[in-house]
Amino acid sequence: MSTELNNILITGATRGVGEALTLRFAQQGRKVFALARTQQQLDALVQRGGSGVIPYSVDISNLEALETAINEIESDHGGVDVLINNAGIVQNIEFANQDIEVMNRILDVNLKGTLFCTRLTVPHMIERKRGRILNISSVAGVRGIFGQAAYCASKHGMNGFADALAQELIPHNIGVATICPGGIDTPLWDKETNPYPGDIDKTIRPSEVVDMVEFLLKQPVGTMYKRIVVFPTNEWH
Repeated sequence: MSTELNNILITGATRGVGEALTLRFAQQGRKVFALARTQQQLDALVQRGGSGVIPYSVDISNLEALETAINEIESDHGGVDVLINNAGIVQNIEFANQDIEVMNRILDVNLKGTLFCTRLTVPHMIERKRGRILNISSVAGVRGIFGQAAYCASKHGMNGFADALAQELIPHNIGVATICPGGIDTPLWDKETNPYPGDIDKTIRPSEVVDMVEFLLKQPVGTMYKRIVVFPTNEWH
């Protein structure tokens, strides 16, 4: 990874892929701005990751709170070199039965939260003439999945946004890429409230996604991969 990419902002940092990313980069001596909603989980993450983890208790769908956090990162910590849009929520339920508030929340976090974080970060990257934006999307962003209509809408939106943004940022030496994994073994798949519709023992491990992120960050901006789609061989769809 380029030595210029030392300051990394990760959303959804306390669980699953976000937690694995935070701990990996903190262990490398990078400065990680860990964004999540729950202060208790952030405190536990800092205990594991050490002084390189700088926690921010923020709901990324709250534009005002997010702007305050990113302004502080810019003024006090030298800004963001790498933005990893990772936060996401899902619910397995047929669309006709999904609660409207849950549907809104999925779109707020998965799509609007990504747009908000990126919009607040990109102008500073443009000013510095460098940066990377990585989006942790899903195979739900490249096809439809039964029982995940709202989630698919949010991830298709994320992918389309990333494709357009990548074109806009080429002149500014800023790379944009998206990873679209299939099922990952994370707390997102709760056995009772949100069961994984496949074999949980054969899902992708968070560490594998972290390896992909590191691979992408090692690539020159001019050859940045647009999208990586990866899923287990037993994937149900």
